[in-house]
Amino acid sequence: MPSQTEKTLRNKSEQIGILCVIVAGCLWGLGGIVGQYALQYKHIQVEWMIVIRMGLPGILLLLFSYQRYGYEIFTPFQNKLEAFRLIVLAIAGMWISQLTFYLAIQYSNAATATILQYLYPAIIATFLTIQLKKLPSLAMIVAIILSIVGAFLLVTNGHFDEIVLPVNALLFGLASAITSAIYTLYSVPLLLKHNTIIIAGWSMFIGAIIANFFHPFWQVTNNLDITAWLAILFVVFIGGMVGFVLFLVGIKRIGGAKGSVLSTVEPLATVVFSVLILKINFTIADWIGAICIIMMILLLSIKKPS
Repeated sequence: MPSQTEKTLRNKSEQIGILCVIVAGCLWGLGGIVGQYALQYKHIQVEWMIVIRMGLPGILLLLFSYQRYGYEIFTPFQNKLEAFRLIVLAIAGMWISQLTFYLAIQYSNAATATILQYLYPAIIATFLTIQLKKLPSLAMIVAIILSIVGAFLLVTNGHFDEIVLPVNALLFGLASAITSAIYTLYSVPLLLKHNTIIIAGWSMFIGAIIANFFHPFWQVTNNLDITAWLAILFVVFIGGMVGFVLFLVGIKRIGGAKGSVLSTVEPLATVVFSVLILKINFTIADWIGAICIIMMILLLSIKKPS
């Protein structure tokens, strides 16, 4: 039987973990808001910002991993299949996922882009059900219905004969959800064998190298003032790297299941911050759509498909 002191320490550790995951979700949400400010108000090019957002954290994560694990950071490249999988993950899962997400923000807003991206759990659940050739559970059917209703309300504002969301925003938002699903599924074999930070660091770094061929980081097309640079630093470090580290610390203390449920604070925080900070006009239909998708995430997080 654990002593009272052990129980107290365990509860305190879990409380810290919960706080870390919630703060991580809020920072990710703020990162999307600041990203929208950088793209729409400071006119920073998406392609250039993505190179910086992946490159700097990727380098720092790899340096941290090297200091802690040494040459172990190169083990994913010792197997040709794993190296190929890592490169595909970096391109399809990291680079394209980041690019489509921020393009969706550019053509709409951070709240809409985040909510559309969070359709990816429904995509994963549907894919796994088809792959395993099993009938979907009641929870999954309800989750898919919620995702469809939520997406419909966001896209049409509740009007059956009208699409109020720009087509580019819709397409890039859905592409972001699909590539997020690819990243989640495709990373599993690598994460089962290698450290999470090492895989995240390489996928960011390789993704940045590929993205750099399309828009070199040294080619800044417009003069950036101090607020633009502060926005970029926030998106890269506070809304990206710090949020990622806090999330890892949190799930280490409370477990992946609780972490997945609590991470739903990100779309909710993004919506709230969008309304409060950027004064985005969120209609009743938008709120209902957002709530439907958050409920879908919670349902799939609590009741995972077998």
